[in-house]
Amino acid sequence: MTNSSKVISDRAAISRTVLNSLAEHAVEIAPVLEKTLFPEGTPPNLTVAQLVSALQGLLESATEAMTAADLAHTRELADDVAPRALLDERAGILNALLLSLRTTLASTYGPAVAAAYGIPTQIPEEVETLLHVAVMVERRLRTRPLDEPPKIKSLAIAPQAVAEDLGMAIASLRSSLSVVDRERREAQVSQSAKNLAMSRWLAIYQGVATTACGLYALAGKAELADGIRPTARRLSGLPEEEDTAPSTERPHIHG
Repeated sequence: MTNSSKVISDRAAISRTVLNSLAEHAVEIAPVLEKTLFPEGTPPNLTVAQLVSALQGLLESATEAMTAADLAHTRELADDVAPRALLDERAGILNALLLSLRTTLASTYGPAVAAAYGIPTQIPEEVETLLHVAVMVERRLRTRPLDEPPKIKSLAIAPQAVAEDLGMAIASLRSSLSVVDRERREAQVSQSAKNLAMSRWLAIYQGVATTACGLYALAGKAELADGIRPTARRLSGLPEEEDTAPSTERPHIHG
């Protein structure tokens, strides 16, 4: 009796790996697969057609969930546009108010007075820094007396009145910043949900496509297996040419 060739023995070893794995884990995975493929209960007298239909339904469900998560994230990002525009507008108003106050104080009372109220020569653009500076200026306007005489009396300012205007601008900007922060957190949540749906789709797609390839091969339909094989491009989210080619809608498989 001759020994098997190396080519055959290697393939036999590969087969043994699969067969041993199935023998060891069949009982373990069967209940999980039943719940996954047949969430409403395994049909009595299960047929191969029902198995194929269940695989199709599983992938369809994962694809729909992924699409829905993507749409939800897109809507969440769209919701952020108006609040962010309002934030930019209110930041511009506060920036202009501080700039106008510094110009007025410097020209009417002198640069030293403008500096005494904590107004920097360059008004910050970043919102958090702008708010910090504005709060400091408002506090000094309320607590530091403006004893210096104005160069032109008609241009004199009332610190308490300016502080009121500044306080309202600060409150408006804080309100907008709070809304934008909330939208950002909601976008992070929707992004996480989208990422989870994409990961689940990838796992299900790979499992279903690989199983379908095996079923086609066993049925003697190797050309069908070639058309749906989970290639490296597909697994990375890039469609093959045949995935985007115009085609008629595939009919659903019913068990």
